[in-house]
Amino acid sequence: MTNEKKLSELCVQWADTVRYQVKPSTYGVYTTMIEKHILPELGAHLVAKLSNEVLDRFLQEKQDQDLSWNTMRLIMFLLKGIIQMGEDMGIEPGERLRYHIPRYKRSSTKMFEQEDSARLLRYLEESDDVFELGLLISICTGIRVGELCGLQWKDVNWTSGTLQINRTVSRIRNPEMSRGVCRPLKSDTEESLPRTIVYIGTPKTGTSLREIPLPDFLILKMLRYKRDGACYIISGTVRCMEPRGVQRRFKNLLRRRSIPEINIHALRHAFASRWIENGFDSKALSEILGHSSVKITMDIYVHSNMEQKKSYMNRMV
Repeated sequence: MTNEKKLSELCVQWADTVRYQVKPSTYGVYTTMIEKHILPELGAHLVAKLSNEVLDRFLQEKQDQDLSWNTMRLIMFLLKGIIQMGEDMGIEPGERLRYHIPRYKRSSTKMFEQEDSARLLRYLEESDDVFELGLLISICTGIRVGELCGLQWKDVNWTSGTLQINRTVSRIRNPEMSRGVCRPLKSDTEESLPRTIVYIGTPKTGTSLREIPLPDFLILKMLRYKRDGACYIISGTVRCMEPRGVQRRFKNLLRRRSIPEINIHALRHAFASRWIENGFDSKALSEILGHSSVKITMDIYVHSNMEQKKSYMNRMV
């Protein structure tokens, strides 16, 4: 009977419904979030017994786990979609539910000090290593690490001096591991499958498919490494690297150069901040970073350091 349907059963049906409506990487994120966050606390609840009190308690438990704002927002988005699908099927919760999304809390991103960023840039400019050429491209264009891993030599337009962002690399949950959320594997074949796979697909949004102009010095340097179009730039072979491998080698590089450890994503932040510090157009920056709006760029990726703020204060006098 529909009034005895558990939320876990709805989760399975919802996952089966969206599986071929989204990219495999997105599907992997969705099912992981459901299994890790929604099912343990809410899966055993009858949909008919769900109430705002239950949701508020669940939300508070998630906030107490100090999850990021993006994770909290995704959990509530999935929960709302699952329950609304049930409502379309005539499976109604106990009362009209309110889906409260926590107020945005900007996460603290560890940034490169200007001196460290300059030291790294000088080293990469002088390096003859193909992997470090990839890092130089990253620090000069602000591309995401997954996009960096997906760059092939055929993506370089030598005539216009531009770089086309066509694909991204990520490690995702294997979609063939099971036929739905929390369904046990049935066959020996399924049991032998890897839990995760390397996925090469299109960038995260439509605006992420973009063309980026390259500085002249970088084009000249890249010409020395030019290979067959099917080769990946950062690996130098027809096999791609994956983001966690790039992060690991980047971390080792920083250690060897006695530069404080920082996440490779900070290169993207550093590029955006340098752009704004030089007084360049924010709309152009948004397009280069592949954002859907200038607001996203300014809110998340642009950071003013203390020296810059002090300079502004002196110019106000």
